[in-house]
Amino acid sequence: MKIVNAEEMREIDRVTIEEYGITSSVLMERAGLAVVGRIMDLCDPSKRVVVLSGGGNNGGDGLVVARNLHNKGLDVSVYLLSTTDRLSRDCKSQFTIAKKTGLKISEGILPGTGDLQNVVVVDAVIGTGLNKPVKEKIAGLIERVNDAGNTVFAVDIPTGISSDDGKVMGAAIRADVTVTFGLPKLGHVLSPGAEHSGKLYIEDIGF
Repeated sequence: MKIVNAEEMREIDRVTIEEYGITSSVLMERAGLAVVGRIMDLCDPSKRVVVLSGGGNNGGDGLVVARNLHNKGLDVSVYLLSTTDRLSRDCKSQFTIAKKTGLKISEGILPGTGDLQNVVVVDAVIGTGLNKPVKEKIAGLIERVNDAGNTVFAVDIPTGISSDDGKVMGAAIRADVTVTFGLPKLGHVLSPGAEHSGKLYIEDIGF
């Protein structure tokens, strides 16, 4: 199987949207549903789920995950780590949809240590577009998540891992499961990214 870097994946994404006519919102929905499927297969549905969503398209994927788990009757809380005026177009669209379902969304704040006790964590903070060290407040959150000892699902790639070379960009989530889309990225297979990714699932969402 081919392994790609961030630029190659962006080009695949572009071709899918511009030449094949599959919209970015459709791809986002498919990506989120793929993660939901893995969570339902691997986790106790009685456990509370905490979704950590950034303001980009990775965060939009996370909002799709949260909405669909909520619709299945799971206890889901979302921490949207960006203000709504800074969301990407698709992330903002997913935020608007999620709000209409009654999903619990905390906007622009970080979860405390108590919010991360005995939960399943979905990491959708920063995806494959990361090209600089994570900000200090995100690094602090990563440390709390890693120390809490919960089962962690990463959406596409663990936050803080470079998809180009697997390096830790300041701090990085240690996921138990990573669900990626289309093709594996170099960051999934090169150390230390491979160790941070945990069990890797590669889902076909139409690329």
